[in-house]
Amino acid sequence: MTRPLSLVTLSGSLRERSFNSALLRALPEFFPDHVTLTRLEWRGLPVLDVDDEQAHGLPAQVRELQQQIRAADGLIIATPEYNHGVPGGLKNALDWLSRGPMPHGLYGVPTAILGASNGPIGTFRAQAMLRQTLAALNAPTLPQPQVLVGNAQDRFDDSLTLVDAATRKFIAGWAEAVVTWMERFRAPA
Repeated sequence: MTRPLSLVTLSGSLRERSFNSALLRALPEFFPDHVTLTRLEWRGLPVLDVDDEQAHGLPAQVRELQQQIRAADGLIIATPEYNHGVPGGLKNALDWLSRGPMPHGLYGVPTAILGASNGPIGTFRAQAMLRQTLAALNAPTLPQPQVLVGNAQDRFDDSLTLVDAATRKFIAGWAEAVVTWMERFRAPA
């Protein structure tokens, strides 16, 4: 019998009609039944202020997110690309998750990245920046394949359902790679 694999997901966008949140909503159909996907919510995190953190400690929402990530077998982040980089809100969330005693919320957590944007090269630059940040936090990232959904407006329908056959096929292969890779990080049963 296959051991359950628990993954948490984080959308780098707060937009109501986000292609990246839509990618995360589509993922369950691409993963086998033994994989559970739980979406994390970071809306409302304050801007990281170390003076405030030292005076008042970590916000409860940060502690809860850290606990959810530490309890999971891995993390999936879907990031948009704003001005050739990671959105400020997502970077702020990652900065918060790196705070507190070691191991912090992201330390050693296997992480897979995907992203969608309206541009022709998808989220290539944002993902490169995100990989650099995660490496600094000692969170290993799935090296290949990389899901860089470009021209996202042509890959989703009006209800934000992923309809592009080639993209769906690629994500199915990516999901397989994610499971194989993340299972290597788990402690033996």
